[in-house]
Amino acid sequence: MNFIEHLNKYYPDDLVEKLIKELKKERTSSLILNTQKIDNIFFKNEFPEIENHPFLKNVYYFDKKIYELGKNYLFDNGAYYIMDASSMLVSYFLNPKDNDLILDMCAAPGGKTIFASLNNKNIRIIANDLSHSRALTLSSNIEKLGLKNVIVINFNFLNDQRILNKTFDKIILDAPCSGSAMFRKLEEMQDDWTYEKVLNCQKIQFDLLNRAIDLLKDGGELIYSTCSFSYEENEENILNLLKTRNDIELTNLPSIKGDYRHPSLKEAIHVFPTFYKGEGQFIAKIKKKGELINNSKNILSNEKEIKNYKDIISLYNLDFASYKKINNELYGSSFEFDNKKIPLVRYGVNIGEFKKNYFLPSFNLAHYLSNKNSIILNEKEAKKYIKGETIIKNLPLKDGYYIVSFKNINLGYIKYVKGILKNLYPKGLRH
Repeated sequence: MNFIEHLNKYYPDDLVEKLIKELKKERTSSLILNTQKIDNIFFKNEFPEIENHPFLKNVYYFDKKIYELGKNYLFDNGAYYIMDASSMLVSYFLNPKDNDLILDMCAAPGGKTIFASLNNKNIRIIANDLSHSRALTLSSNIEKLGLKNVIVINFNFLNDQRILNKTFDKIILDAPCSGSAMFRKLEEMQDDWTYEKVLNCQKIQFDLLNRAIDLLKDGGELIYSTCSFSYEENEENILNLLKTRNDIELTNLPSIKGDYRHPSLKEAIHVFPTFYKGEGQFIAKIKKKGELINNSKNILSNEKEIKNYKDIISLYNLDFASYKKINNELYGSSFEFDNKKIPLVRYGVNIGEFKKNYFLPSFNLAHYLSNKNSIILNEKEAKKYIKGETIIKNLPLKDGYYIVSFKNINLGYIKYVKGILKNLYPKGLRH
C-alpha cells in the first residue's frame, strides 16, 4: 500500500487530493519570540515583512527567501526559536498552570518545551529524550534561550515501569512517528515512508502512551501528538487506549480555524497544511481520572547549596531556587529535581565552570542574565565578536569577565584585560 492509497482508506477523496497538492508546495516557516530578550516592536522594525499568527501570542510567520532568520545573530543568541506553527499547538492546548510539573517525554529538539516555557515561566519542565545525542541538541537549544525552568534528562522510561509513577501534573508525548507531516521539510522522510513503518511506530506509540499515563498524577492531563497523517498512529491508538484502560477519559479540544476531526474520534484534531498554515499535526488530550493535587512544595531552596556558592550567587545576583554541581560545572534551576537513577544532561542554567584557581562564567549565564551591566558594542564590534575576533576598547573597568551586548541582546562573555576584550564566544557559533 502506497502513501496515497493509505490516506484514501481513512479520509475523504477531496481532502486527500487537496493534501497531496499542498505537500508539493513550499513549506511554511514560523517562530516564537523570547520576549525576555526582545520585544515585538523591535522585532517588527527589524523584519517588517513578517506575518502575525492569528491567535498564538508572540508567534510569526516569515518567508525564508526574504529573511534567513536561522542564520541571524538573534537566533544564535536566543531572541527567538524557529519551529512549525502546527507543533506549537501541542503546548498551546496543554495550557499549563503555575507550578505545574510537566514531563516532555520525547522532547528533542525542544520546540514544545520551549513554547511552554516561554508562555509561562512559573511552570516546571523535565524535558527528556532517550537518545543522548538528541538530548544534547535539546540542551543546546534550551541554553540559547536562557531558560531556568527546564531540566534536561536522558532516559528510556519504557525500561523501568515503576520510576516516577504518578509524579507529573501534565505530560507532553510527541511520539516518534512515520513523519508524513515532515515530507516538505525532509525529502528523505517521503522516500522512507512505508506502511510497515507506520505499524512499527504504532506499537511504540501505544507502549509510550500507556507508560505516560502511569507517570501522570491522578487528575493529570496528557497531550498526545504526532507529525503523521496516518490513522493507525493517531485515532486508532487513542481508541485502543480507551478500550484497554478504565482510568482515563478523552478531553474535547477547542476548535481552531482549519482543524479537521475524524468521525471516529471527534474530540481530537488534525491540522493539515491544506487548511492550517503549518506542516501538520495530530493532537489528542487525555485526562487521568481522579483529583489533581498540585504539590508546590517541590519548589524549594537548597540552603546547603546556596551557602556553598554564596560568593558566586552574590557576584552575579542569582535568584535560582536550587543549585547543583555536576562534575566541575555549577547549575541553577527554578525547582529541585533529584533522582539518582535518571541521568541529568542540563539542570536549568549552566552558571559556569570551576577552574583550578578561578570560576569561568558560561555562555548560558550570559543568555540568562539581563543586559543591565553589559558592555555595549557597536555594529562593527558586534560583527567582530560574532566572528570570534579580539576587540580593543579602553574602558574604566577592572580586569575580569563581562557580558557584551548589541541592541540590548546579550551576545556572551569576554575577558577584559587592560583595554583588550578577549573573545569567549563559542567556536561553534562563530561566523
